[in-house]
Amino acid sequence: MQRIRFTIFITLLSALSAPAFGKSTTQLDNGDFLTVIDATAGGAFSTEPHDFTYFSFEHQDVVVLTDAEAAESAEWHIAFKRSNILLNGGISGPGRVRGFDLMGADDIVSEESFDAITSTDIPTADAFITDGPAYAISEWYSYNSSSHRIEVPGNAYELRTADGQFAKFVVDAIEGAGRSDAGRITFRWVVADGTNLTGAARTATVDVSGGEEVYFSLSSGESVTPADPSTSTDWDLHFSGYVIRLNGGISGPGQGGAFPAYQTDQTFEDIAEAMGFGYFADKSGSAFSSDTGEWYSYDSTTHVLSTRNHVYVIDTGEGFYKMQLISYYREVEGSPVSGFITFRWRPLTDEPGTAIQSSSWGQLKAHIWDSN
Repeated sequence: MQRIRFTIFITLLSALSAPAFGKSTTQLDNGDFLTVIDATAGGAFSTEPHDFTYFSFEHQDVVVLTDAEAAESAEWHIAFKRSNILLNGGISGPGRVRGFDLMGADDIVSEESFDAITSTDIPTADAFITDGPAYAISEWYSYNSSSHRIEVPGNAYELRTADGQFAKFVVDAIEGAGRSDAGRITFRWVVADGTNLTGAARTATVDVSGGEEVYFSLSSGESVTPADPSTSTDWDLHFSGYVIRLNGGISGPGQGGAFPAYQTDQTFEDIAEAMGFGYFADKSGSAFSSDTGEWYSYDSTTHVLSTRNHVYVIDTGEGFYKMQLISYYREVEGSPVSGFITFRWRPLTDEPGTAIQSSSWGQLKAHIWDSN
C-alpha cells in the first residue's frame, strides 16, 4: 500500500504542478518548487567512484558538472550523492553558499512546518554554517568536564578498508594527551576473513604527539609512508592531533568507510559479521550534517533512511531560500530505490508572487490520499 501511495503521490504532484522549470523541477499551484534529484551514484553497494549531482536554485535545475569542474565552479548551489549533501562554499566549492537548520536538534517535525517559514525567520549572518570536514570516526574520545581529562569511551566501529575489505576497530587507550594532540593512541582491530570478524584481534600504538602524523595499514599492521597520501591506497587510517581519517571520501582515494556499531549497542567483541554496506565515508559536513544531527534518521535494523522534515535556510550570497527534504526513495519498476532525493523549496522574499501561502502542501497531500 505504501508503494502504491508513493507512486500516486509523485504522479499527482506532476499532474497538479505547473509550470515546469527544468527536467528536475516543477512548480506547485501554491508557488513552491518541487525538485527530484537522481543521487543514486551507482547504488548503495557501489564501490566505484561517482560524481555528485549539482543543482542551481537560480536556474531551477541540475547543472551538469564533474566533481573536478564543480570544485572551480560557482554555477551550482547544492549537490547530492546518496545521503551526502554539499553546499558550494568552504571546503566544498568556491562559492559563498551557507545553510542553517531552523529546527536545530529537534528530531522529526511536521512536514507542514515548511509553510510557516517566512523571510522573518532568516537567521543572523553568523548563525549560518559553511561546509567543513566531518569524519566518520569521530566519537573515539570524550572530554570529562569534571576531571578535565580526555577519556576513551570504547566506541567500536565496523570499517571498510581502502581496498574494500572489512574490519572492526576500537581505540582502547590514550596516553599523554595534550591540548593539540592525543599523544599515544592504542587501538585494536580485526580484518575480516571475507565477512567473518571473529578472528584474533591485533593491537598497535601510534604516537601523534608534537604534531606527528601517522598513516597506518590495517592489513600489514604497520605504519606506512605513502609518497602522496592523496593518491595512495596503501594506508587505511590517518592519525593526526585528535583526528582519525579514513582513506575514502574527502580524505583519500580509497573505499574507506565506517559504521558506528556502538550506536546499535554493539561492543568490539559483539561484532562478528560484517554488514557489507551502510558505511559512512569522511565527507564535507554542512548544515545538513552538523552537531544538531543529520537531515535524516537511519534505522540500523531495517536500514531505512527517513527524512526528519527539517526546514533549512540556504544563503547563496545572492538570495535566501527555504528548503525541506521530503523523501530519499522513488519507485522504480515496482520497487523502492534509494538515492532519489525529493525536496521542495522557495525563495524567501517579500515580493508579490513569492509570498508564503500557508495552505497548499497539506491540502495537496489530503487530495492525493483521498484520491486513493
